[in-house]
Amino acid sequence: MRRLIINCDDYGWDAPATAAIQELAAQRRISSTTVMANLATDADLRALGPLQAHISTGLHLNLIDGAPLSRASAVRTLLGPDGQFFKGQQLLARFLSGRVRVGELETEVVAQLARLARFDVPVSHADSHQHQHLYPALGPVLTGILRRHGIRRLRRWSSQPGYALRGQLLNAFGVASRYGLRGFQSPNALVADFSAAQDATLPIFAQGLARAFRRGPLVEFMTHPGLTNRETSYLNRVAEYEFWRDAAWPEYLRENEIQLVRYDEL
Repeated sequence: MRRLIINCDDYGWDAPATAAIQELAAQRRISSTTVMANLATDADLRALGPLQAHISTGLHLNLIDGAPLSRASAVRTLLGPDGQFFKGQQLLARFLSGRVRVGELETEVVAQLARLARFDVPVSHADSHQHQHLYPALGPVLTGILRRHGIRRLRRWSSQPGYALRGQLLNAFGVASRYGLRGFQSPNALVADFSAAQDATLPIFAQGLARAFRRGPLVEFMTHPGLTNRETSYLNRVAEYEFWRDAAWPEYLRENEIQLVRYDEL
């Protein structure tokens, strides 16, 4: 039996994304979500309790958006003058030039895991906001920290067709990150076609699965549903949300004998 994990990234990113994921989880239209521990509200985290019967939950590691959970003085090299995280390119540049303290990275990772633990949110796996754990040089440091703190399942990037420059960089990062991901359990392949196409349709879904299942019997489909789109994001969150609410894709899974599973069932 071929198996599929549908993982919604960005739980806690904003109210429209969080509400969409909660609804889809309650309706058993997804099987997993990853949580932005520094952005999710207390109410967001409490709401995951009843949903744990339907989905697995993981950490969406975020060191590039918003404010840290740690004291600013404890993670000074990760923050700009405004007390917010540096953006992804800035963080990577600073790390490569020796201006980021590894101990501060670990302090914030531990703080994010601890916040989920305080709200009894089990962490079955991890991925990261804008794929920080795949970054050159920085990625292996982050995956090493996650390994030291009990994470055993981690998203692995598969080469994706149809992407522009950003996707081509991610494809390169995915190859370069293989060493740092050794020892983690991961699906055989990742499908990110909704992000590449900036749309969500059954043909795109089926095409991505067909390509991914050639790599092995367990596939993760990455998705970013939302009740509204964000002006600052290229993602079509509303289209993804509407797709998962539709009856066409569950029927496709039944017809093709594909079983929906959770990340904690790896």
